[in-house]
Amino acid sequence: MSDYDVEKKASSSGDVVTESVVHNGDDGHMHRSLKGRQVSMIAIAGTLGTGLFLGSGKALSEGGPVGALLGYLLVGLLVGLMMYALGEMMVWDPSAGGFIEFSHRYVDAAQGFAMGWQFWFQAVMTCPTEIVAASIVIEFWDQNANHKAIYIAVMLIGILLVNFAGVKYFGEFEFWFATLKIVTAIGLVILLLVIDLGGGPTHDRIGFRYWKQEPFNNGFFSVVPASKARFLGFWAVLTQAAFSYGGMEGLAMICLEAANPRVSMRTAVRAIFYRIVLLYVFALLLIGMCLSQTDPNLLQANALSTGTAAESPFVIIIDNAKIKVLPHIINAVVLTSAFSAGNEFLYSSSRSLFMLAQQGQAPRILARVNSRGVPVPALLVCALFACLGFLACGKAGANDAFNWFSNITTLGSMITWCGIAFAHIRWNKGMKAQGLSRSELPFSSFLMPWGAYVVLISFIIIIFFNGFTTFMSHPFDYQSFISAYVNIPFFAVLFVGWKIAKKTRWVSYEEMDCSTHYVEDSVVYSKY
Repeated sequence: MSDYDVEKKASSSGDVVTESVVHNGDDGHMHRSLKGRQVSMIAIAGTLGTGLFLGSGKALSEGGPVGALLGYLLVGLLVGLMMYALGEMMVWDPSAGGFIEFSHRYVDAAQGFAMGWQFWFQAVMTCPTEIVAASIVIEFWDQNANHKAIYIAVMLIGILLVNFAGVKYFGEFEFWFATLKIVTAIGLVILLLVIDLGGGPTHDRIGFRYWKQEPFNNGFFSVVPASKARFLGFWAVLTQAAFSYGGMEGLAMICLEAANPRVSMRTAVRAIFYRIVLLYVFALLLIGMCLSQTDPNLLQANALSTGTAAESPFVIIIDNAKIKVLPHIINAVVLTSAFSAGNEFLYSSSRSLFMLAQQGQAPRILARVNSRGVPVPALLVCALFACLGFLACGKAGANDAFNWFSNITTLGSMITWCGIAFAHIRWNKGMKAQGLSRSELPFSSFLMPWGAYVVLISFIIIIFFNGFTTFMSHPFDYQSFISAYVNIPFFAVLFVGWKIAKKTRWVSYEEMDCSTHYVEDSVVYSKY
């Protein structure tokens, strides 16, 4: 009998038990070393980086100041609902393998397989993307393109060392980088407010000038009438906002390694609200107040898409206000943000591969854990994929291939969000069928379970229409169309393939395993 089974049986009895798990031969288990402050900061800052510091400028040009604000606010509320749904399941059973095991347990083993591999592919491909983004950011200071491979190699080695050191050091590293990002974001918001009120060197009191001039984008893709252009511009912001919020669901990957997970995960999920409101929505509000959507510097930055601070709407606003030095500081923060995001995605991809192996949906060796709690085989496999970042240093064909691989992961988060919402809906129905009350949950939201329905329906609609601009291009942009929708058949092939191969069946509400398997202060051992 494996250690995992011992823990599961002890907690399923419903009695108060103490941990008495017999260690297996190699003593390989996950270490619950992530402190509450680290989990909370990772939840708040998370993958905060280029989505806010760079991508917000694109949202402004597409939707206008009001359209961008409403788009980020709407998607932010949907993501917040999704995190509450995930939080209820995580706090109920923090010993489970995140949404991978929840899908397996509450829906169908085929969905757990499809969601696990889809999330792994999304995370493992985003890791080299972030590393390449960090190397491009350095070009703000070093224009020599021949040095890019050196920067990629250095940063790749850096994130490997952090991950190999163990979750204790990973958590501390991410805590301080998250603190830096949050302090910078708050500082920029305060600076933009000062500039808007006329406190900059130019003393130009902007107020709501740009909101009055053109609150929405009346000229989106030269569409007529203007009302249609305004709506399509707003809709384009929804997809951009979804990409900016992408990666929040990765919080579930640290559930097995968080100390006192029921308390720390509950606090972390609640902290998501502050990240959405303070760091995204309020920042978009002030960017739209301080910068015109038709500003020539913004349009040029979006067209060039440098990936450096020169593309940031914050830098454009600061330059317009005649403030010096700050662009270099912002570029340094964008650099650390990209490096931190690459570090987090390497961590998430290795843990998702470990969880898949625990479920028997990946080779057993990937579930092996060393004495520091690091799933070394899974981490090495993910590190090999991180080396794809060197494709960006090759000829045009290699670079295009890398960009294409990166683009097909962009819908991954929204598909995962739909899967989480669907698992939560079925979990609630299963609990009801088995006579379990929501009052028994250690963490619950009054917005659930109906919020999960809103998340599922809303993101299905956004996914379906996310590539609408490809049909407005002349000639038809088939490459963008493929990258916009290829995740859907990819997920379907995984789901149907596993269902046929393993002859899995839909989990009935009566047979659903709705019990919690968590024993206080217990750890999760490798099954193999």
